[in-house]
Amino acid sequence: MTYLDKNKTYTLEEFLLYVKEERAELYEGTPVFMAPASFQHENIIANLSRQFGNALHGKTCYVFGSNLQVVFPFKNEKKGKDDVVVLPDISVICDTSKLRNKRCYGAPDLVVEVLSPSTGRNDRLLKRNYYEKAGVKEYLIIDGQNQYIEKYVLHENTLKLEEIYTSENQPFCSTCFPDITFSPEDIFSFQEND
Repeated sequence: MTYLDKNKTYTLEEFLLYVKEERAELYEGTPVFMAPASFQHENIIANLSRQFGNALHGKTCYVFGSNLQVVFPFKNEKKGKDDVVVLPDISVICDTSKLRNKRCYGAPDLVVEVLSPSTGRNDRLLKRNYYEKAGVKEYLIIDGQNQYIEKYVLHENTLKLEEIYTSENQPFCSTCFPDITFSPEDIFSFQEND
C-alpha cells in the first residue's frame, strides 16, 4: 500500500493513483491533507445541499458533495506539476460532459466552501485563486462560526465579492441560479457543545 508523502510533489496521474487511500487535495503538485469536519461544518453542508437540491430539482444542473474530486489541469512549462485537485464542500455542475471517471474535469458552475480553522486560509486565498483561474462563475464562502455567507461572482475573469449575507439582512439569492434562495439562519441551525 502506497501513501502520499506531504514532502514530495506529484503529477496529476501519481496523485490520483495514491489518493484512493487518503482524503487529500493537490495544490500545484503538493498534497494537502484534509482534517475531519466538525458537526457544525457537516450540518451546514447538509442544510445547503437540501436548499440547493430542492431549488434545482427537475433542472439540468446537479449538486455534488465533498467526495467529488474537481480537477483543474493547469499547465506551467516551468514546473511541470501544476495540476490542482480540490474537494469542494458543494459543487453545482450543469455541463455533465465534465463528469467522467468519478471526477469533474473543469470548473463547476458554483462552488461552496465552509470555513474551518485548518482550511480557512486555503479557502480564502489559494482555492479562490484556483476557482477564479478555472472559471467558476459563483463561489460561496460560508463562515459557520460568525454565521455569514460571502458571495463572489466571476466578472471579467475575476471573482469579486458581490455581497455578504447574515441572519440580519435579506435572504441569500444566488446570482447564477436565481431559484436558489434561502434565509441564512436556515443553514446555521446547529450549535456545537464545547
